[in-house]
Amino acid sequence: MSSELVPVEDAEIVNDPDPTGTRDHHLSGETIADLKRATAESTDRAYDRWWRMALAWCEQEQRTALPMTAQTLAEFIGHLKRSTSPRTGKPYSPSSLNQAVAAVRTAHFRTGFEGQPYTRAALDLIKVHRQDRAQDGWRAKRANPVTLDVLRLMLACCDQGTLSGRRDASLLVLGYGLMGRRSELAACRIEHLTVSDAWLTVFLPMSKTDQDAQGEDVDIPRALAPDIDIVAIVGGYLEGLAEFGATRGPLFRRIDRHGNLGDSLSGEGVGYIVKKLARDAKLTDAERTTAHGLRAGGPTDAAERGVPVPFIAEHGRWSKNSTQVLTYVRPADRRRNNPLLRRD
Repeated sequence: MSSELVPVEDAEIVNDPDPTGTRDHHLSGETIADLKRATAESTDRAYDRWWRMALAWCEQEQRTALPMTAQTLAEFIGHLKRSTSPRTGKPYSPSSLNQAVAAVRTAHFRTGFEGQPYTRAALDLIKVHRQDRAQDGWRAKRANPVTLDVLRLMLACCDQGTLSGRRDASLLVLGYGLMGRRSELAACRIEHLTVSDAWLTVFLPMSKTDQDAQGEDVDIPRALAPDIDIVAIVGGYLEGLAEFGATRGPLFRRIDRHGNLGDSLSGEGVGYIVKKLARDAKLTDAERTTAHGLRAGGPTDAAERGVPVPFIAEHGRWSKNSTQVLTYVRPADRRRNNPLLRRD
């Protein structure tokens, strides 16, 4: 089996030579391409970047990258731990180093070295890195949750007399109502929306926690708040799309300054719109208000109302084993159940 150093984007599950002359160990190009699609494009790009860094470092240090020993992986992570990101000028975070380890393991899997390299030493280094940063006062930064109060300020910046303004308002309320990932918003299609008098139902054909694409309907009540009617907001945008003959296809699309429809928004495009609206609304620390803030806003408000965690997690499509949803719920629980809070 070849140990050629190949970048992740070009790596394939190697077709082993078979001395019997059969094709039992052969994969077609179409099958290999489909296997690559099992990893999200954004994740694949990140893995490719880390793997290229690993290749360059191994070449510089005269180490073998593929297959990589546990010691080489540990030294590579140690190198990153002592380095700064060329993009931010800041030290790499523990989560970034975890992604680097995952990228190396993925490169090995794709080239037939499944199970290699062993990661215990590398992960222990990341643990030490996390502890050192905590001692220095570092805290993980999280996106500001777009709660209803924030949502109102951002909606006020959407000119719903224009198609782009109606799009932006719809993106905000759907992101909040779905507790949606930006990838889910970018993937929304017109035909996946069902509007009734009291509810807006969105069909999600797949999500991060539904990789088998079973699909599910997410019901959003018409009144997100007494003054926020999601059916009216999204319905107005759908009417605008219909005027352009768009009754099927991507829901969120690029719109030029003349109001002409373009192709579908990417996840990055969704994020850009949210950040722009945060700046327009002059939010405090607007740069930390991202598309993920829409996903965080719904559970934050729900926790304040005392909604049980399992219902929040199910609506937002968090894995049953995920603790992420608790990062939104715990602050509300701490305040509501604070032992020093007077009840008289």
